[in-house]
Amino acid sequence: MAELLATGGCYDSMRFAKDGAGANVRDWLAEINTAAQMTTAMTLILGVALEGDDMNVATDATFKIQWRNITDAGSWTDLASTGELHWSTTSDLTNGNSVDSAADSGGHSLNCMGKGWTVMNSREQEGVNGITFTCQDDEYLEFHWAIDLDSADGPNEDEYQFRICESGGSVIGTCNAYLTVVTAGKITGVTKNADRSAVVGGVTVTAMRSDGAGSNPKPVIDKVPRAQTVSDGTTGAYTLLGDLVSGATYFLHFYKDDTDDLSDGSPPVTAVDA
Repeated sequence: MAELLATGGCYDSMRFAKDGAGANVRDWLAEINTAAQMTTAMTLILGVALEGDDMNVATDATFKIQWRNITDAGSWTDLASTGELHWSTTSDLTNGNSVDSAADSGGHSLNCMGKGWTVMNSREQEGVNGITFTCQDDEYLEFHWAIDLDSADGPNEDEYQFRICESGGSVIGTCNAYLTVVTAGKITGVTKNADRSAVVGGVTVTAMRSDGAGSNPKPVIDKVPRAQTVSDGTTGAYTLLGDLVSGATYFLHFYKDDTDDLSDGSPPVTAVDA
């Protein structure tokens, strides 16, 4: 048995995808080595890229994923069947299958440490962690793990970090881009006129995150609203979903074309579980 690093291989990157796109494709949330946000209702597909150019053959090399809770200053933990983060047994992946070329993470674009490759070799991991894999010279390696987020600390919007190790514990590579896990939230209501005496439908409702600072919080002005919808044209009912986090507070802005008294804001509103 020979390990990847000892025989000249190297770590390239990690990338986060949302499960549910279907087999042999990936719904990537951001570019390689880039932070992302998911909810506790989602399953993460973690794509890891490695390279083996100019290396000797690593027969039966071993790999495993570890994670830690950055927010809680937690220690590194092997991905297992239980825990805040744990492996998923139901996902787009098929344990032991190769990763389709259409689903690769694009990590080979980095050519870690100036290395190159000619052949892609890969594995999907569902319901397990550790891999035993023979790595050849001039190979690009892509491993995908299915990770369940349903026990993550979503209410506190905790951040998590991942690394890939040899099964003996030696670290092959650590991703410095964090995954933030939240509990999805929603805000519901009915749009009315200025004195709230009558329903007005067809109003555009926009949610902006509150900075939560002091007794006079202000909205956080993002380039993209946290959520936006148009209320029902008859009943004025609306439900805001989008990027809302349960337990967080938001300012709502109401607007309707050619209606003078419907371009105004609200006090902070707290989202509830979606």
